[in-house]
Amino acid sequence: MDVMVAVIRPKQGHSGQGYKPQLYEILLLDSKTPPGEKVKPAKYLPMFQMKVGEEEPRALVLTQVQRLTNIKGERALQVQWSSDVSASHRESLSQFCLYFVPVSPNEKINKRFADQAQNAPGFYPLDYVTEVVNNGSINFPSSTKKLLQHLESWLKEKHIRPNAIECMFRAGAEYRIHFTVHNPVFIPSRITSDTNTGGGGTPAPQEVVKVANEALAKMLFIEKCETVVINPLFGSNLEYKTKPNSYVINQHWPSIPQYDKIIAATLPGPSWKVQYPLHSYAAAGDKTEVEILLKQGYPHSQLDSVSCAPIHYAAWYGCISVVETLLGAGCSPNLLDGTNSTALHIAAKKGNEQLAQCLLQCPDIDLNIKDKDGKRALDICLSVPNKTMGHEQVEQLVREAADRPNYTVEVFLMDKTSKNLMLTSGFRTTVQQLNEQMMKEFNLPKNYSDIFTLWIGSKSLELQLKLEYEVVKALQQYNTRTVHMLTDSKNPSEEEPVLTWRRNVKVSVEKEKQLQHTKALDLLFHEAYHNYISGLYPCKDKDAVTFATILLCLQHQETTRVKPALSNLSQNQLKELIPAAILRHKDTSHWVNKISKEYPNVRDTPQQQLKSQFLTACQRLTVYGSAFFMGTIISPLRKAPTSCYVGVNDIGIHIIGLHTKQMVQSMVYREITWKHIAEKTMLEIRIIRPVNRNPRDSSTRGVIEIRTRQAGLIDHLMQQLDRMHGDYSNR
Repeated sequence: MDVMVAVIRPKQGHSGQGYKPQLYEILLLDSKTPPGEKVKPAKYLPMFQMKVGEEEPRALVLTQVQRLTNIKGERALQVQWSSDVSASHRESLSQFCLYFVPVSPNEKINKRFADQAQNAPGFYPLDYVTEVVNNGSINFPSSTKKLLQHLESWLKEKHIRPNAIECMFRAGAEYRIHFTVHNPVFIPSRITSDTNTGGGGTPAPQEVVKVANEALAKMLFIEKCETVVINPLFGSNLEYKTKPNSYVINQHWPSIPQYDKIIAATLPGPSWKVQYPLHSYAAAGDKTEVEILLKQGYPHSQLDSVSCAPIHYAAWYGCISVVETLLGAGCSPNLLDGTNSTALHIAAKKGNEQLAQCLLQCPDIDLNIKDKDGKRALDICLSVPNKTMGHEQVEQLVREAADRPNYTVEVFLMDKTSKNLMLTSGFRTTVQQLNEQMMKEFNLPKNYSDIFTLWIGSKSLELQLKLEYEVVKALQQYNTRTVHMLTDSKNPSEEEPVLTWRRNVKVSVEKEKQLQHTKALDLLFHEAYHNYISGLYPCKDKDAVTFATILLCLQHQETTRVKPALSNLSQNQLKELIPAAILRHKDTSHWVNKISKEYPNVRDTPQQQLKSQFLTACQRLTVYGSAFFMGTIISPLRKAPTSCYVGVNDIGIHIIGLHTKQMVQSMVYREITWKHIAEKTMLEIRIIRPVNRNPRDSSTRGVIEIRTRQAGLIDHLMQQLDRMHGDYSNR
């Protein structure tokens, strides 16, 4: 049997909630293409032959990994097929067996060994490997490609199971047994630090070496003293809470305050604690209970009976960890209390430097908010009596924050308007975070969160971004990497990337028809109009007349203005109502007469209902809801290659002439099979003759080739949509 091995090296934080491919690296072998040869680099998983039953397979896998890479893995786990993998997919890979070998985060490949190896091993980020597998920029054997895709699904499943990831990457038992001696000074003789071994042998964890050395130093020191008093908390930076029956904190000690100007925060009685438990725990600094209540759905920004939110109590009592928790849950740092004060005003009054640092890390914090006395946080720092070092430090922090730029990004809508959104996590802000901001901008309900998402595009390319993508990184790499990899553009630098918030291609038309929110329908209408007028929704002349009539009524909200507008329609005005590819077939008078006859059917219809009618008519078109790509079609029915748009939606693939804007071929998933041929940057579609079709009809047979650098993206999207939405017949 052929055994393939996935050697995985994790990064810090990999065991957190949710699978993140950027936190893993995978070992691949390189084919070492000779210099000067114009051949794509080829990479593949380590593989070797294994005879079943001759030796313990896991031990053999680890031995082979060490021979190929000079790396000693922790353990070898066989990757089992999950229940959602099709029988045909399993059968095609039945001769392969995939093993997962986790290694230490500190494990590195010896450079001399890699240079001398026949097929140089190297670690590559797993998110990068997934991306190049999908877009075909690097050659992978088909078996490696399929097993990599299966490995990612397997890892996602492991992340769902509690403690599964921690157990997989835990150091081996043979290694852990060396640290079972309960003597803090003890360091195993066979396992020492890097500095002691000079690089030879297995390094002990640095924290073990540090603790052992510190303990030894204390013991030597104690031996020279007659009397020793040990304070276990001294210098440890451990959080420690006393448990007295009651205590009073003087916020103004050691300075002497002006008692007539003190604003004291007093908590209401027991009934308040019952009515506002989140506020109560925030004031007490109980981070654990605050997190529990937030998960249960308690509102983080609710004002209590004295117009204070939990963040104001946490700020007043200096509970920084609770403030961080509330901010992380979505609470705004600009939330006002009954005196129009924010948490930053409280930090200024208290001279609390740590609180100010925590709040000023929020990119959307407003430094110019004034309280009931007309003072900003900076004004309070300047005018506070008995100014302390803390007040001076808060003042400096606020001044520095005022000088930093506000990082925003412009996101366009399909009606050509735009929104400037704050990069709430700076340059690490994700698509998911911007989507959440857009949902708030339009006040859309939570169950609409998957209807719209962020796209990036230019004149040669449009891509729907994954939710975990960092937006700034996507913009920075667009000209230098994305356009170069996925288009034939001769001037990638001229492809200026634009972010657009629009329909999620993975949403089915059937689900879209159930939407009722007015703003959501407006957004969908503008996108449908853009695609229709651009010629991406090929339709019959009769449909074009219906669309044009609705659009004309929308342009003139008063019905009395429609007929005069009809009599004066020019060719240029018609271009806003009818796609140019359809418009050029007939003269202006023809279209005016047709629209005039259709007008009584939509006269006196409310504007919102007109938009719904337009959208409903578009939804009946086979190509509606597609993501569009560009390429060249080679078909047995056409004599020469034809430049085209390739539309992919929940029911199939649709090919539209680039210049004619006419439908060349439209195929549903149940009528075709397809495969991505990476080395030819081509998608090969084989048409299967349906039972209810005429066997003499040549349009239902043959092979269609679509040559495009975007073939990998098309293939991946088709597989996802076919799997998600099943087998739809023509709409």
